[in-house]
Amino acid sequence: MEWIRTRTGYSLFLLILVFILLISILLSVSVGVAGGNLNILLHTLAYRGSPSEIGRVMLEMRMPRALAGCFTGAAFALAGAVMQGMTRNPLADAGLLGINAGAGFLVSLTAVFFPSISALSMMFAAFLGAVLAALMVYGLGMGKGKSGSIQLILAGSAVSALLTALSQGVSLVFGLSKSLSFWTAGSLSGITWQQLIITIPWIVGAALLSQFLSYQLSILALGEESAVGLGINVQLVRVIGMATVLIMAGASVSLVGGISFIGLIVPHSVRFIVGTDYRRLLPVCALLGAVLLVLADIVARTINAPFDTPVGALVSAIGVPIFLGLTYRKKGGII
Repeated sequence: MEWIRTRTGYSLFLLILVFILLISILLSVSVGVAGGNLNILLHTLAYRGSPSEIGRVMLEMRMPRALAGCFTGAAFALAGAVMQGMTRNPLADAGLLGINAGAGFLVSLTAVFFPSISALSMMFAAFLGAVLAALMVYGLGMGKGKSGSIQLILAGSAVSALLTALSQGVSLVFGLSKSLSFWTAGSLSGITWQQLIITIPWIVGAALLSQFLSYQLSILALGEESAVGLGINVQLVRVIGMATVLIMAGASVSLVGGISFIGLIVPHSVRFIVGTDYRRLLPVCALLGAVLLVLADIVARTINAPFDTPVGALVSAIGVPIFLGLTYRKKGGII
């Protein structure tokens, strides 16, 4: 893997990942119970009249699904990488801010009080829940007189446990467990162009902002004292970093539900490939996260066709053995 760490090797590796991502998206649009292929897709895009039934399925159902997997996979991976950089904890991810738990709690409340609410409104409720939970975690963990990642981790664990317990209680009391289980497990099913148009600009904007923080994150990895000595405003970097994580992960969770492990295993894996320089690590995380979720969704909807398997469950099933393999870098030793 040393050739990837050279300038030419890194550029070539990025191009390879972009090519794999494009192939994955085309495969996702072409594969399904109703059939379809690339020729039908190109004909549907070029033809100005009414598309065929298969063409309509590819354009209105599979294409939004593939793009959702692409952007949310990248967002989850980037959010996890930024969290690991800010907390200097290789086991951190966006769930540390209580985003998944907060979104799930407000979704369950919304389903109780507004049972006929639209999918778009439910998406906004999930994002609001993610924001409120993250603000609660940040206020408890990084409030006045507090600094460092340990307090943030403890606050995140406590808030996540509380909100998860509350959402499960609401689901059991009001009989929502079955209707919400697919959302909480994570799914790309039923995503519309309207939802994508609302969500993607936020994800792209936060992703670009995280790239601007890449140098500061690389310095912060050396330690807070070293970062301050080199002129880095650690508190400001953390605030901006938390905002990018909240936007990327919150928007993604509101769109596809709680999908775990991408924000954990992707940054962890990329470090072995390109090193710890965040200027190189973040672009690779985004591409690899996108590829992983798009391919996982293809498997999820074909493994038990014509029924959908929650992609979050599949990612977790894949992620656990990969993560265990990564943690045991040396025989008998854990990172």
